[in-house]
Amino acid sequence: KDPVLVVLQLSGGNDFMNTVVPYGDPLYYDFRKTVGISEGDLLHIDGRYGLHPALGPIKEMYDASNVAIVAGVGYPEPDRSHFRSMDIWHTAEPTAVVEEGWLGRVIRELDPNKRNVCTGVSFGQGLPRAMYLGGVPAISVRNLESYGLLTKMSGERQRRALDVFTRMYTPEEIDEASMVLGHIGQTGVDALTGADMLKPVPGLYSSTVEYADDELSQSLMGIAQVHTAGLGTRVLYAELSGFDTHGAQMGTQTDLLGKVSRAVDDFFADLREHDAAEEVVMLVFTEFG
Repeated sequence: KDPVLVVLQLSGGNDFMNTVVPYGDPLYYDFRKTVGISEGDLLHIDGRYGLHPALGPIKEMYDASNVAIVAGVGYPEPDRSHFRSMDIWHTAEPTAVVEEGWLGRVIRELDPNKRNVCTGVSFGQGLPRAMYLGGVPAISVRNLESYGLLTKMSGERQRRALDVFTRMYTPEEIDEASMVLGHIGQTGVDALTGADMLKPVPGLYSSTVEYADDELSQSLMGIAQVHTAGLGTRVLYAELSGFDTHGAQMGTQTDLLGKVSRAVDDFFADLREHDAAEEVVMLVFTEFG
């Protein structure tokens, strides 16, 4: 089976030093007298590092050799701006401001002839910049159950509106010199094709895994549905926001990391149930690491 990449973005700048805690370094407690997590509360990895106590399911995956922690990932002369830092991670360009997302380039390499508009699918509000690349199709979905075009209409009224939409975006003749019109037309065609491909996906899916009701859990369930449907999707994206914690660090981060850990554990349990886990790798990242 083809390898599949799932990217999970923890937006807001998750505190990595309280996620993978370097408790074996005395400087950690010297400089974190207020927010430092006590050694006794940690889920110990070795004599130097331990995981946040909310990451129990992730620790179990780590113990089963299914998690890798890559420490110290960064770039020269780091920018402490949330916006610029995320901009850099999305484009993989630490010194220049560019529009092309690194996952957009991946999708182009995987499907250079644009044969599958669902090669890349993102769950959340809007397409992440990492997946953007002019002319490369990628689908953004908020909820699979309600995804589609003109979904608030029904019956004959919806049929007529969709017919107009289709004819508007697929004209019989087009001025080849008009790149703008061509791009808009292709975007409309891709939207129609993507809606048709994704519409039957929820009906093809069944699972004994009970996901939580939070947004991340539902996004990962949607990703599991798309992956197990066999649409040829190779790049999938999800996001959880709220990690800009500041004064509410201890309680807020515990709650958020608990959601991440539970959702990721449910997701891979779901894939294993469908014999669809071995080809999937998930990358988790945030603004500063």
